Amino acid sequence: MIRIKVYKLRQLVCAAVIALLVVAAVITGICLFARGNAENARETVSYAVASAQAGAAGEDKPSSAAAIAPLYLLDDPSRLLTAQLPLEPYAIPVTAESETGDEPDDPERIRVEISKIEGKYEPNLTQDKPRVLIYHTHSYEAYAQDPKNPYKETSTWRTDDVDYNIMGVGSRLTEELEKLGIEVVHDMTEHEPPKLGTAYVRSLATLQAYADRGEEFDMMIDLHRDAASSRNTNPSCVEAGGVEYARLMMLIGTGEGSDGNTFSIKPNWQENYKLAQALTDALNAQIPNLCRDVMVKTGRYNQHMSPSAVLIEVGHNKNTLQQAMNSTAPLACAIAEILQDDNGD
Repeated sequence: MIRIKVYKLRQLVCAAVIALLVVAAVITGICLFARGNAENARETVSYAVASAQAGAAGEDKPSSAAAIAPLYLLDDPSRLLTAQLPLEPYAIPVTAESETGDEPDDPERIRVEISKIEGKYEPNLTQDKPRVLIYHTHSYEAYAQDPKNPYKETSTWRTDDVDYNIMGVGSRLTEELEKLGIEVVHDMTEHEPPKLGTAYVRSLATLQAYADRGEEFDMMIDLHRDAASSRNTNPSCVEAGGVEYARLMMLIGTGEGSDGNTFSIKPNWQENYKLAQALTDALNAQIPNLCRDVMVKTGRYNQHMSPSAVLIEVGHNKNTLQQAMNSTAPLACAIAEILQDDNGD
């Protein structure tokens, strides 16, 4: 009887030891995983958390101290995992585009807010020669396939071939702006990989890097192409002088977020709206109906990084690449008109 009890006791002790070893192995695995993926963690946590924690009123980007603070998460797996949960204070909402056309958020309320905006956009140039940054959060967005000159898709309506995607359109816009005397930095960083849904975190890191180097721009343009919908396909393009132009649209974010998940640092969206409306008016003065109405949504789109930030949609996925390329010339003229008017040119 005693031997049986001792045997059972040994079984229990062994089971307990094994359980403790399993728990220790799991904890060790989590630690190794967190440290082994430090680069991904920095990418998805450091900049996002810095923005969320920086939230003092009036700030438009994280302070250097706030940007460094989140790195301690890499040494604490529990905090690292907690930071990814949507309801925790470390998390911030991230806007990502699917292949559905943009729709306005709470349009009636936004319309009322827009009616309160006074004055027109007045550029405040940082140097003698206007300087523009063009970048692409959704860097692989592409246009309709041309059977005679097809591109290789990375996924539907997307390619990493810069001769066919939105970055190629950005290169053409850069050329058109430089012809008009505008200095341009065209950032070709591919922000989509490894996951489209976190592309805005990576493009924020790109913008933060420019800010950390002290670089200044008179306009920051996140260049996209839209997704075809009933809102933007009637018509899909306009014709002038025998040339077909993909229609454009300016998109501005308020940073209010959705479902109560607001951003701690919000854009000065009213000033950004003035810029978007000025561009829209200048485009439509050149070619009637070339630019759709400005759309305002509750996302942030990293527009808190500049008082002159705008997301520009150049056509949609059912437009041809050539139609999109054609639209870069009038877009460049509109940008130059706005910036050089203040420059005395």
